[in-house]
Amino acid sequence: MNPYFQYSGGMIPALLLLVALFFLFIFLPVSLVADAFSKLGLTPAQGVLMLIAILLGRMINIPVHTSERLVVVTKPRSVSFGMDEGGRPVRIEEEAESELRKQVFAVNVGGFLMPLLLSITFIIRQHMIFQAGGVYPWIGFVLLMVAGGCYAMSKPDPFTGMRIPLVLPALITFLCVFFFVPPEYRPVAAYVAGTMGAVLGGNVIPLLVPRFRNRVGTQLVSIGGPGTFGGVFVAGILSVLLA
Repeated sequence: MNPYFQYSGGMIPALLLLVALFFLFIFLPVSLVADAFSKLGLTPAQGVLMLIAILLGRMINIPVHTSERLVVVTKPRSVSFGMDEGGRPVRIEEEAESELRKQVFAVNVGGFLMPLLLSITFIIRQHMIFQAGGVYPWIGFVLLMVAGGCYAMSKPDPFTGMRIPLVLPALITFLCVFFFVPPEYRPVAAYVAGTMGAVLGGNVIPLLVPRFRNRVGTQLVSIGGPGTFGGVFVAGILSVLLA
């Protein structure tokens, strides 16, 4: 007997469940992001557009350097179907093959370029509107703390390049901003230092160190991509909300 799923709870409970799931996984995250960006001077609509752009940008990597180092790239095993001499269908499997390719370094649009452009925009806005030249030392202080913590916890990963704990940048950013940074500078300092500190400490600095870089075996090394994108995104949103 084949397993099957049967629901007999009624139409109304099913609709309520769908509404609850929509609120929990779509409406609530989007509203949190919109609220975070509103603290940085964007409208809710602009915040939602930034969220969509960052998530879409996560899938785009722009190559910036091709190394002379060769890494092993394994092609996936392919499966096809054909006919044998008797006209019967047969399954044809080709074993996975490996080849050497040059290692490529790229920057991720959603995990690096967009947070960088947003950080520059928020700093310029803060300076022009509030004449807040004093925000720079605080951004530098928090950025050093976040970058140092991410560098200490970053690990080479054969599939993503570098990996950092998801909530680490946001946690360090929140603690530094909450206890040291003046209230009027907290949102901008949290976003800029949280995102850029995660990228610097989780990707850029480790890849400049030979003992880390030589342990990265993936063919495409994406700065701000898989392995650090989640930390950058969570740091940028959660730390601003908590600040």
